[in-house]
Amino acid sequence: MSSASTEPREAVLEREIRLGGPPLDLQRRIHWDGQLKVLLDINDMAIVINPESGEDEVYQPDSGLWVRACGTAVPIPGGVAVTDGSTIQVRRGRPTRVSNWRGHSTPINVLMAAPGPMIVSASRGDGIRFWDAESGEQVRIALVNDDTTDLSWYIGLDGRVRVASAGQGGVLRIWDPQLPAPALVHLTKQVHTRGFSDRVANWDLLDRRALIDTLAETLRPDFFGTGPTVLTVEGPWGSGKSSLMELVKAELSDPAPADSSSKRLTVARADRLLRRDRREKSTEEPRPKHAVVAGFNPWRHQSSEQVWAGLARAITDTAMRAMFGDDRAACERYWFTRNVERVDRRHVLRELRKRILSPLLALGVLGFGVSLLAAVTKLTAPSWWLVAIPAAPLVCGIVQTAWRHYRTPASRYLPGELFAGPALSEPTDPSVHDPYYHARSGYLYLVQHDIAELLTDLAHHGEQLVVMIDDLDRCTPRTTAEVFEAINVFLSDTFPRTRFVLGLDPIVVASHIDHAYRELADAKVVTHPDDPSPGWTFLRKLVQLPVRVPRMTADKVDRVLRAQLGAVHNDEKHVRVSEYDPPPAIPDPQLPAPYSVADSLVIQIEQHPQVREYLRQRLVAQPEHTVREEKRLINVWQFYLRVLASSDIDQACHLVVLAEIVTRWPAYQHLLRGNWQTLADAVTDDLAWGTAIAKIGFKYPDRQAAENLRTVLAGCDAQAVAGLANRLF
Repeated sequence: MSSASTEPREAVLEREIRLGGPPLDLQRRIHWDGQLKVLLDINDMAIVINPESGEDEVYQPDSGLWVRACGTAVPIPGGVAVTDGSTIQVRRGRPTRVSNWRGHSTPINVLMAAPGPMIVSASRGDGIRFWDAESGEQVRIALVNDDTTDLSWYIGLDGRVRVASAGQGGVLRIWDPQLPAPALVHLTKQVHTRGFSDRVANWDLLDRRALIDTLAETLRPDFFGTGPTVLTVEGPWGSGKSSLMELVKAELSDPAPADSSSKRLTVARADRLLRRDRREKSTEEPRPKHAVVAGFNPWRHQSSEQVWAGLARAITDTAMRAMFGDDRAACERYWFTRNVERVDRRHVLRELRKRILSPLLALGVLGFGVSLLAAVTKLTAPSWWLVAIPAAPLVCGIVQTAWRHYRTPASRYLPGELFAGPALSEPTDPSVHDPYYHARSGYLYLVQHDIAELLTDLAHHGEQLVVMIDDLDRCTPRTTAEVFEAINVFLSDTFPRTRFVLGLDPIVVASHIDHAYRELADAKVVTHPDDPSPGWTFLRKLVQLPVRVPRMTADKVDRVLRAQLGAVHNDEKHVRVSEYDPPPAIPDPQLPAPYSVADSLVIQIEQHPQVREYLRQRLVAQPEHTVREEKRLINVWQFYLRVLASSDIDQACHLVVLAEIVTRWPAYQHLLRGNWQTLADAVTDDLAWGTAIAKIGFKYPDRQAAENLRTVLAGCDAQAVAGLANRLF
């Protein structure tokens, strides 16, 4: 049987998730829990990805929990499908009936069975094709240039099948074949959520696409070199600044240059570079067309020297990747060419020539001396020995020296800092590679000279640097001041145009600046009349475009809950859960169909409408709506649900309140311990409540926290919450 004559429609590409490298294996969970597993060729690690939120965690592979989802032979209803070049060969029944499904123009790499029933196939350069497992017709096609090597499927939040593909390009793609939702199954399970980390999201969970696109467009270079130089992405901790900056970075990032096969810098080439005239600097004004992004986290550095060193290293590495990709030979040649202009060329050239000399040359010369001594003393040995004895090591020494000169890399004989980055002084110690060593000998000079020239070369290459500095509000006041001083250096006229994007909480950073410069005598004089302190005035003068991160509204709470916990169960739309047995090692056409659908519905406790609505209410009631705080509450809630092994709806709702109190008032947990019942008994009586909190240890400054705690307890079953707290704590 061949595919239908009508051209199949294209499958919809929902999202792309960039992996840390090419996948070895793309797998799915035997008991579906909303995650895909990607086994990467990076220290045999496995990354578990939530395809709806894009979040990932790193786990060690565990073959007992996972099963490979695809291969070159898969079972189908009543038979088996195998690959035969660019054809899918289907074998059914007894005696075996064979039919051929044709549609690919290149050999098929991988085959997979999926709900529908459906067969998914992928071939090199010919995309992915979706087949009806019963009729053999092509129902969808997905055009992708990658050499797809792995496939997997899962059920989306809308109950319909999704297909995940990955290849050597290191990109995980989620496809929607736009097929109807499969039949329903009904099961009841406890909570399956295992918590969430605080890692940066790699897709737009909070619907900030317009803001992301506008920021990216603002940061792209233009012909006239206009636009703000220093931008800030402002918001409190946990508001999504880092995720927003990463999404903007992804919009700006261009593919790295293709790896080239540059020749290594041999001794002969280094010799010529050391003897030639100094290079002429280009006077042409550069016109960069693309932005290249360097990321820098100053809070990882503890001293001012390390801040300068870390910033210079981040800029250097980014610029080299933009200009040369992974071409190590080109990088070595670039830095050697740059560094020979600031060292004693004659000294380096003498050292290079001295170090490549073979020790056999000295042995040969010594042999000639012995021969000459023998001739003078008129020894009776045959005369040909007088030549042969010293000639052998001399010839070997000449050959070895010539080999070193023309074939071996110069980096073997010269200090490594000449080839790895800007050298701060004449190299004397080849073991010096740590940038923090250089910090002690003048990284400010390096930034003002070598980095400026590097950025000029980058501009001539067609790239403009954008430096993203995140988590500035985590730094100490001194480190914050050092970062701003570094930015001021880059803003001088001697530097090529460089853009800065700072992720910060302005309240914290202004306080840091006030603390760092608290001894300035004219602090009050320079303060802007509309600013409460000099720190705010400093930000006013430095930042040309402050961008506030939008607050998280109630509708965004629903969106985040849906992405993290799945769709809410209702009677109109259900999430189907079904499982395929793994394909057999030897295909057997007589095997039964690999999938069977039960007649029950899976309702995880976190997908129950009553529980989800209660979660939503408590999250909306929070004074600070951030994804970070929401994750903390859900992490505590699901953890204690697992401790109790509970699937009771009412108990799950009570635990929501308990998790809110634990995460919202961590500073008072030592006071609450053992006193939950006292507070629950007093929550409805003003006098009893005042007596209870005073007895527990709440002070006068804590009165607002105590009142907010009472509001939360008054809005729930306080007795039930106290009972759970006494049981768990």
